[in-house]
This record gives sequence, structure tokens and C-alpha cells, in this order.
Amino acid sequence: MITSTYIKDILTLLLDGDNEGLAAKPQLEFIVDAEYQYTGGGLFVSFSYKDGIEAYSIDKKDLILNGVKIETSQYPIEADASLFFNDGLISYLEIWCYLGDYPDKDLKQYTLTQIWKDSPGKQIKKNGLP
Repeated sequence: MITSTYIKDILTLLLDGDNEGLAAKPQLEFIVDAEYQYTGGGLFVSFSYKDGIEAYSIDKKDLILNGVKIETSQYPIEADASLFFNDGLISYLEIWCYLGDYPDKDLKQYTLTQIWKDSPGKQIKKNGLP
């Protein structure tokens, strides 16, 4: 289970669009956000697995999905997110900040937008209120 709403929202958008992402989407129920590594320039989130995830392994063993833009009014930043697979399973998420210094905690106010070519252009907005 993903404990961070922010990370879960990013993964939801990354896995919603093309055939490979949709094929990997069932893995969300079997991953756990195991480690967060803040770098100042971004964030790496590593995942561990619950039993049964192997049934949802995808054919492309080294898939990389990217194309979610991250914007927030909390900090003067803009960032992109990419999801990396290993042996057909979700391995880690990389958030790369290309404007400003990435904070060392989850964002509470954000707009996430699908920006890859021919994407549905879906957005998730959070205002930070409970």
C-alpha cells in the first residue's frame, strides 16, 4: 500500500494512458513505498512488493513511463515524474525538479498533469486541506 497520497496520485496518472501503463496498473495494489531519498534536486521512491504481484508482471521488462508535470504554489518549483520498471515490475519513481530546489517532504498543494504526446491530459489537483 502506498502511504503517500501525493505519490499515489503521481502513479495513478503515470499508469493511465497507454497500453503498457494500463497493463501495469494492477501492480499498484501490490506495491509498498519502502524508501524515500530526497536529493535537493528531486526525489527517489523505491518500492517493495506484496505477494502476488508477479501475476501482473508486464512483458516489457525495462519499461520507463514518464510525462507527469508537477506544479505547486507551496514552493517555487516545477518537476517531472518518471516510473522505472525492473523485470516487468514497478521498481522506483524518480521526481526531477527542473525549476527550483525540491523540498524534503511530500507536497500537500499540487497540480499534476499528464504531458506525454497524445496523453489524455488528465489532471489531479490538491489544495492541501483535509
